[in-house]
Amino acid sequence: MASSPLKGLARRVARPLSRPLDGRVSDINRRVGDTHLAVSALSETVEKLARELAAYTTTSTESNSYVGVEMRRLEESIETLLTRIAEHEARLLSRIDAIEDVGYVARLSRVAEARLEQLDGAVANLVNHANGHRGFAAQAGLWFNPPVTVELGEGRARLAAVNERIVELPFALGALSRLSPPARILDIGSAESTFSLSGASLGYRVTALDLHPPPYSHPNLESVVGRLEDWDPGSEPYDAAFLISTIEHFGIGAYGEPVGEAGADRAAIQRVGQLLSSEGFLVLTTPYGPARIDALERTYDDDALAALLEGWTVLERRTELRRDERTWMPGDPSTATAAADNEGVVMVVAEPARHA
Repeated sequence: MASSPLKGLARRVARPLSRPLDGRVSDINRRVGDTHLAVSALSETVEKLARELAAYTTTSTESNSYVGVEMRRLEESIETLLTRIAEHEARLLSRIDAIEDVGYVARLSRVAEARLEQLDGAVANLVNHANGHRGFAAQAGLWFNPPVTVELGEGRARLAAVNERIVELPFALGALSRLSPPARILDIGSAESTFSLSGASLGYRVTALDLHPPPYSHPNLESVVGRLEDWDPGSEPYDAAFLISTIEHFGIGAYGEPVGEAGADRAAIQRVGQLLSSEGFLVLTTPYGPARIDALERTYDDDALAALLEGWTVLERRTELRRDERTWMPGDPSTATAAADNEGVVMVVAEPARHA
């Protein structure tokens, strides 16, 4: 009991000292309470935001899924529409083509029965193309380089040109008459020519050698596709070899032949000499005039021709010159007109010098 007065005294002495501390503790407790309330409110806010975010995410996912579905439907609709447009366009073009075809066929039918003065320019151009060296027959390998070219125009037809075949083919057939069937002959560069077929039809045994096969056949005709330089002719010799407008192309790279070395033409002539019988001869036709070489062919003058036929004896020679587009005449380059640029052809029958 004695301690009670002391405790009371202690409280009275300590109370003035503890009052400030009590105020601090009360303030801290108040702030802690406020903080707890704020945290509680913030937590509720965060939970609310989380719920809203979850709801938004769900809604966004559903919305995106809906948009994706709608986009796919839209794409499918566009594809279907484009397909229908393409089908409609195809049907329309087909109808247009049909209408044009009917008109085209009807027009050609009328042309087939028309007179020359009724011929229009478009049809004339079509016929000219069809008959040319790049036309439909040529594309099928059925163009034979005719000596006379006829050109159609609006309401007209004219003789347009006469080329060197007008003299070359008669000369070759004349040289062929030196032999009697069934002599064996070699036609080198036979494409775009009917000479092989003529020889076979006359009873000669013909070998046609070219990079392209001839489009015709005959019991007397053998076709060889290849180059003279690579060909194995066998052991039986030939009674004559024909190079009609051929030698000028050797080694140039024209007509699909690879470019050869200089002197490829001379090598070819020497090769031909090895294929002939003891009485065999060569028939050669080639461009003649001022010597030159271009991307298509050579042109031989007298010196170049003599070099080409070195080791051969010339039995017959003819020179023909073009005077104009329709006229060829015997002569030499010194008498050719300037307009014709000295264009000519030289035609030779020769035999190896050992036959002389």
